[in-house]
Amino acid sequence: MTVSCDSIEIFNVSSTGYAIRVKGLRSSNGISGLQVPTWSEESGQDDLVWYDALKWGDDWYCTINSVDHNSDSGIYQSHFYVVTSSGSKEYLDGKKINVPERPAGLAKKAGYAIYWWPSFLDRRWDKLNRTTASRRVIHDPYSPRGNKIVHGEIKQAVNSIHELEFAIPLDHTMYQKMVQFKSIIEVVNLRDNEVEFVGRVLTMANEMSTNGFVQKVVCEDFLSYLHDSAQWFQKLPNKGAEDYFKIIFDSANVQIEEFKRITPRNITVHGKSDRPFRYIGYDSSWETVKERIINNIGGYLTLRELNTRLYVDWTKEIGTTKESPIKLGQNIKSASREVDFDGLATIIVPIGADLQSQNQGQEEDQSPDVTRAQLDIRSVNDGKMYLADEELIKEFGFIRKSVIWTEIDNPSILLARGKQYLRNQKIALAKWTISAVERYLIDSRYSKFRIGNKHNIINAPLSGIETLQILEKKIDILNPQSVDLTIGSQSQSLSAYQLQTQEADNSIEKLKLDQSIATKQKKLEQLNAQLAALRSASQSKPVEPKAPTAPGANATDAEREAYNKALADYNVAKADYDAKLSAFNMSQQERTQRISELEAEIARLRNELGGA
Repeated sequence: MTVSCDSIEIFNVSSTGYAIRVKGLRSSNGISGLQVPTWSEESGQDDLVWYDALKWGDDWYCTINSVDHNSDSGIYQSHFYVVTSSGSKEYLDGKKINVPERPAGLAKKAGYAIYWWPSFLDRRWDKLNRTTASRRVIHDPYSPRGNKIVHGEIKQAVNSIHELEFAIPLDHTMYQKMVQFKSIIEVVNLRDNEVEFVGRVLTMANEMSTNGFVQKVVCEDFLSYLHDSAQWFQKLPNKGAEDYFKIIFDSANVQIEEFKRITPRNITVHGKSDRPFRYIGYDSSWETVKERIINNIGGYLTLRELNTRLYVDWTKEIGTTKESPIKLGQNIKSASREVDFDGLATIIVPIGADLQSQNQGQEEDQSPDVTRAQLDIRSVNDGKMYLADEELIKEFGFIRKSVIWTEIDNPSILLARGKQYLRNQKIALAKWTISAVERYLIDSRYSKFRIGNKHNIINAPLSGIETLQILEKKIDILNPQSVDLTIGSQSQSLSAYQLQTQEADNSIEKLKLDQSIATKQKKLEQLNAQLAALRSASQSKPVEPKAPTAPGANATDAEREAYNKALADYNVAKADYDAKLSAFNMSQQERTQRISELEAEIARLRNELGGA
């Protein structure tokens, strides 16, 4: 078995990456794909990415972006493996590419550029060849006469479809040129060259504002392609969460165009369930993923674009814990905190499947207001149909709700599931809303805010120190240093809630103590300054000025004029002397008394501050 090709071309190499074109690819056992594992030598193979090359015409293309490799410069290695019709991989070749460093001037730029393409395929061709043939500029913050927006905001959120909203003026070259559901918009962070948003135009509206006539454009990211397909009823053997997840995406992908397909890639969620079957209904694919995957099983979805193909990761955790805190006075302009108890129950009533009708064989009323009896736990729970959490009742009182598992038809299993639910119940969600400053733009000690990452939140007296996750980030495109963050923890257990409440109380007491100490230290500094000034002030008696000698009888007119001037100066000096002498005689006792008072007050404050 042999694989070969006519040529492997590396072209359009820059600090942002390079393009690859493979011509005349051949295999004696057929070709089902071409994979291009790539890494930078600077990171070893920690940044290894397996790219799936894309066939366009008779050639295979792959674009390598340095942002997928820690934005490293230097030597990159790209190897080529042909995936044969039987699924085996055959090594074809390997290349070394020198990616230059980013120009120093570009690295200092901050801001966002917005680009437009007529369609996904137009953008794909540009990306594969690393050109801008079909691209148009919607916003360039550094172009003095180029296109500009008058408003722009990106909303990124965990487990959600990201959104972009912007407005362009009447004289913008792209006014009325965009097409809903077809035009593609991309926002690039000029500081680090990361794509902050890419997606399709959803809606457009013409409005009158303080900026005159504008066109308001709303876009949604590529995860929204899940809206374009619908699921159908399926009763599936329970082979685990990963199998269930892939079936949902496979069902979506067969209904839509190739470029809209989202392929599951990295899956680390393994939701355990004792149910023999899993079900899929008739909702849209996005509603199915949101309700049956995110809300029911958990985990985090992360959409990735590699070589213009779309992939989704489903992981147990996302992000990393950052050392740089979010702290009032450093990178917080304003903040508010709330604890949400929505969904709290101290008593639950487990409910299972519908009971069999006792009137089998008879026609049953099918009107919509009919309610049928469902399985409960009385037969296996001493006649009680509820389960109670005594600790929660002590804390919050009686709050009762039903929890329904329609697939469970065994009361013992229903009882076990109810106990598990009550035992694992999370009672509260602590959430912050923060207006923050992106200090990483000017200070390398700070990390860029990213959804999914965790930071220490230090903002007494609103709470103690919390390590919370960024759940939502709003970016003001015209003010890149300003972001609004929604930050929260995963829902908390009772013990975690009580501990955090105690930490907040302790934090308030510490803040009061810190404020008291700071006030006393400031007063001590002021008193020491006053004491030093009094001690350094002159304590000697003022010197009396001497009167000028009167001119003789034979004095000239000039001598008499000089005398008269000297006498006038003497009279002024004598008046000043008399005033200083009077003050000196009166203030000596007062100065001594004030110094004594200051020394006593300073001694008292030093004692309260522990001898500081």
